Amino acid sequence: MVPAEIDTVLLPVGTVEAHGSACLGTDNLIPEAIAESIAGRLNALIAPTISYGITKSLYRYPGGFTIKPETFRLYIRDVLDSLANSSFKNVFILNGHGGNNTDLKTLAYEFHRDRKVNIAVLHWWQLCADMTREFFGHVGGHAGTDETAMVQAIDPEQAYEQMHDDDLAYYFRPGADVYPVPGTILLYQEGEGLPNFDLERARQYREKVFQCVGEFAESVLARWRKFDL
Repeated sequence: MVPAEIDTVLLPVGTVEAHGSACLGTDNLIPEAIAESIAGRLNALIAPTISYGITKSLYRYPGGFTIKPETFRLYIRDVLDSLANSSFKNVFILNGHGGNNTDLKTLAYEFHRDRKVNIAVLHWWQLCADMTREFFGHVGGHAGTDETAMVQAIDPEQAYEQMHDDDLAYYFRPGADVYPVPGTILLYQEGEGLPNFDLERARQYREKVFQCVGEFAESVLARWRKFDL
């Protein structure tokens, strides 16, 4: 079956941390849902989710888990090597957590260099930023409009509107690094990005995210194959 019929695998990676009025597992729930939505169009298998990642600024809030970056890198690399040893030619890491970005980028390059396997790390909220801005009028933020909408559309019971409080929001300002950040909804411009809990809009947004990520991954895969990589 692998690689004769299926040579591509999707690996969801996230973490467990506070997300305002959305569930602690937000960063795992979203990449898992994206993987399920795009696996068919890529003819790909889905690897089990790596649920614990590098939580920094929100670690001390209840329910937060973190992995040391050096441990995270070694663990992910072992998983990637196992996928390569199973004869997968193409790996898409579907990342749900910004704290993982830098280490995943380094890992992807080193894995590609050492194992000659195609790999792409997709950070869905960044990949879909232009679409999100067009859809909502802003890009949202951690546990903001976009992320909470995704959770609500995937599983409405994991987005708790009754627990929402605008005071949960902290707006980042250049020139300050704060640990822990004083809020569990992390936004970037005053007055923008708070979740709106509109279920129908959330479902529309979810489908646009699935389409956006799916189209990009499909185009990357097609070009790898075009150049016989």
